Amino acid sequence: MINRFTGLDDALYPHDDGIVGNSNKDDMAAINDSLGTIGEFFNKTSQALVDDSFAINTSTLEKFKNYLDYLYSLQELFERSKKLSTNTIAQLEARITENEAKYARLSTDDADIKGSDLAKLRQAIIADKQEMFQQLNRDWLIKSCCMDEYIMFQETQYLVSEAWVDWCRGRTQHQAKMGSLYDQMSGIIGDMPLNS
Repeated sequence: MINRFTGLDDALYPHDDGIVGNSNKDDMAAINDSLGTIGEFFNKTSQALVDDSFAINTSTLEKFKNYLDYLYSLQELFERSKKLSTNTIAQLEARITENEAKYARLSTDDADIKGSDLAKLRQAIIADKQEMFQQLNRDWLIKSCCMDEYIMFQETQYLVSEAWVDWCRGRTQHQAKMGSLYDQMSGIIGDMPLNS
């Protein structure tokens, strides 16, 4: 649009000595130069806005996306932990207690039972104790891993600070760049003729 203004100056405002006086002959050139400066200003501010948008999309928004990924990971950790930590420890304890009492009762001299049945009962108690030990060990391991991951997750609190500091720094740099461009524009205030 500004280029169209500069292209129409001779058609709208002829500078021929015969039609209009010589008093404002250089005014159109000064106006066109100033319009060129305004056009450069719009190009530079447009590019500054594009650069700022690019910086926000590639830096600040990516940090927030990473932070969200960490939050989702923590949520999935708790869901996995809940799913994997299911066990039968209470049932195993009850069964072990019951089988130990039964074994003690049957192993007395007056009880009438075969030795193989007593051995099977003893083997069942041992197997249940081993299973309970494995489940307790697995439960401890799951809790330990969750705690380690949660401790690592605590470092993500600094991502929030980092993202906002980057955003603030970017806002400051953008405003400084825009301020510099507006300062350059103030020069045309005195350069553009306002009347003859």
